[in-house]
Amino acid sequence: MTISFRHEVQGMLRERLLDAAYEMIETSGWASVTMAKLASAVGVSRQTVHTEVGTRHGLAEALTLRELGRFLDLVRARMGAETDIVAGIRSACQGALELGESSVLVRTVFGSVSGENDADFLTILTTESGEIVELAVSVVTECVRDLYPPLPLTDDELDVAAEAIVRLVLSALTRPSKSPSEAADDIAWVIELALAGASARTQTS
Repeated sequence: MTISFRHEVQGMLRERLLDAAYEMIETSGWASVTMAKLASAVGVSRQTVHTEVGTRHGLAEALTLRELGRFLDLVRARMGAETDIVAGIRSACQGALELGESSVLVRTVFGSVSGENDADFLTILTTESGEIVELAVSVVTECVRDLYPPLPLTDDELDVAAEAIVRLVLSALTRPSKSPSEAADDIAWVIELALAGASARTQTS
């Protein structure tokens, strides 16, 4: 068995484990997911499950990062469909927030009263959200640079703006107070003001 084929097989097994865990969460919640049940569902040993995903918290992290990939694919598509930067940001934010409403993982944590069994996801999306924010910021900045040049923002300012967008979306996901379209309008308005200020500075310098 070659190294590349072995890695491919391991990748397929990991996806099967994540798929099985996701189905369990969708059916009966995160509290129902155990390494023993996961091993039984996929037809492997508990040791194999631990080898592939580590601890239960590690499983939650893997599920979260895979779900983040879905969100970021949507952001790329939404921004790529717009020729105006503000319209692109508004569309991407609205799409992400709408996806959050249907996301099993987001609803697992924030759609019901959070308890000890949901602590893994809650921690990942709050106090351990650094990796999520970093990955999302990199995608937003990449899209903005590729799709909407030239920009009135410096590289540092773009990084700050992208992080503001990501954190505002994350806040709207975790503590929704408005509809996705209204929240997206608010975020786009903030960015529009920042761009207007940067453009005015450029014109007067």
